[in-house]
Amino acid sequence: MLFTTSSFSAGDMRDRCGDDCYSYFFVCRAFAPLLERWGSLTEIAQPESRLEAALAAARRENIEAAHLSFLPLQTMHVAPGAINIAFPFWEFPDIPDYDVAGNPRNNWVSVSRGLSLILTACRFTRDAFVRAGVTTPIRVVTVPARQQYFDTPDWQPGQQVVIDCPAYHLRELPPAAAPPPPRGLGERARWTYKNRLRPYLPRRLDRCLAGASRAVLGRPPQPIAVETRLPFQATGPLRLEGVVYSTILNPFDLRKNWGLLTQAFLTALADNDDAMLVVKLAVSKTMTRAGLEAFFSHYQSLRLRHRCRLAVVSSFLDDQQMVELVRGSTYYLNASKAEGACLPLQDALAAGRPGIAPSHTALAEYVDDELAFVVPSRAEPTHWPWDAERRITTSWQRIDPRALAEQIRQSYQVARGDRPRYTAMAECARQRMEGLVSAHSVWPRLAEALRVIRQVPAGGPSWQPHATGRLVS
Repeated sequence: MLFTTSSFSAGDMRDRCGDDCYSYFFVCRAFAPLLERWGSLTEIAQPESRLEAALAAARRENIEAAHLSFLPLQTMHVAPGAINIAFPFWEFPDIPDYDVAGNPRNNWVSVSRGLSLILTACRFTRDAFVRAGVTTPIRVVTVPARQQYFDTPDWQPGQQVVIDCPAYHLRELPPAAAPPPPRGLGERARWTYKNRLRPYLPRRLDRCLAGASRAVLGRPPQPIAVETRLPFQATGPLRLEGVVYSTILNPFDLRKNWGLLTQAFLTALADNDDAMLVVKLAVSKTMTRAGLEAFFSHYQSLRLRHRCRLAVVSSFLDDQQMVELVRGSTYYLNASKAEGACLPLQDALAAGRPGIAPSHTALAEYVDDELAFVVPSRAEPTHWPWDAERRITTSWQRIDPRALAEQIRQSYQVARGDRPRYTAMAECARQRMEGLVSAHSVWPRLAEALRVIRQVPAGGPSWQPHATGRLVS
C-alpha cells in the first residue's frame, strides 16, 4: 500500500493552482494510474496529523505500507519508523547542505539521510544529490504525459481553435494625460512619482515605497488616488489562429524569465499580425490580481509598437482546455533560467509542437535542434529561492535575449515557409516524448524503482527537525 501526500487535493485545484508547490499536485495526479498498478493507493491530506495514524493502522492489519511524498524536501512530512519516499523537483546544480535561513528543514542533504528512496524526474536532479554526497538510493523516473497530448492532431496552417475562456488582449495604451508639474520641489517629486513612475510599479512595491517614505520623512506621503481598474479588460472566447506560441508560467517565479520572453517575442515578430503569443498565467485565485498587475506594468513599460498579438489568460483551464491550448499552438516558448523538467514543454512536444527553448539543466536531457530552436545560455551565480539573505550558493542560466528573438524569428519563418522542416521537428518531438514520458515507457522504470523499497527495513532512521538538523535514529 502507498500513502501519497502532495500540495493540495483535487477539490482545491481550481482555486490554488499557482500557490507554492502547486505543480506537485499535477505530478502526483499524473503518476496515480501507474501507482495503482503497483498497489493500493491512498491520498493523505494534512499528513502532519494523519499520515502516521494511517501507517500504524496498516501495520496493525499486517499490510506493507510506504509513504510517497510529492513535495519539496523542506515541506514534506517524514513519518518516523516508516518507509518514506520523496519525489522532489530541483533545477539547480547543487542542493542545500546547510540550514538555509536558519531552518534545518531547508538542509536537503540532512533531510535526505532520513529517506528510504528518492525519485527524480531527470538525471540532472539525481546528479545534484549525488554531488552533495547523498547516499540514499536515487532512481530517475520521468513524469508521464497524458495520452490526450499524444493523440492531438498535427498543427496545420490556417487552422483555428476556439477556447471558451476570457483573455486579455494586449495592445500598447497611450499614457494618460497628466496635469502640468507643480513648482515646489516636494510637490514636483510627488507629481513625478504619481504620473511617471507609479503607473508602472506593482502595487506591492508601491506600498513598500510608501512605507519607506513614512520612515524617512516621519509622516505618511500625500494620499494618491488608487485606480482599481486594470488597464486591459478580458474578453472571450480565445481564438487561436496564425502562428501561435504558447507558454505557461507563474509570474512570481523568477526562474521563468517572463519579462525577457515577452520582450523577445514582441521584438522578433512586431510586424507580423498573424503571429500570436498566449501566456497562460498559473496563479491562484488570491494572487490573480497581483500577477496581472505585474505583467501589465512590465508590458506597458516596454512601450513597444507591435502588430503581432499578445494574449494573457489568468482564469483556470480544465484538462480539456489545456489540451486545446496545445492543439491551437504552433510552438511552445520557454526562456527559463533553470528547470527541473518543464512538464508543459514535454506535453507540447508529445503533441508534436516543437519548442523554442534553452538546452540547460533538465532541459538538456531532451531539448536539441532536432525538435526545438535552441536558445544559447550561460551560467550565472544565484541564491536559493527561499534564502532571504540571498547568499550566492549556486547558479542558474542567463538567456541571450538577442539569440532568443532570433530563434523566434526563425521558427516563424519555418512555420510559414518550410513545411518539411516543421513536420520533421514535430515528428521527432512526438517520438522523443514517446520514449521518455509515455505511460508505457515510464511504467517499467517506476516499477523497478519501487522494488527498492521491498529491501528497506521499515524501522530505519528518520529525520527530525531540531537545532542541528542532524540525523536521528
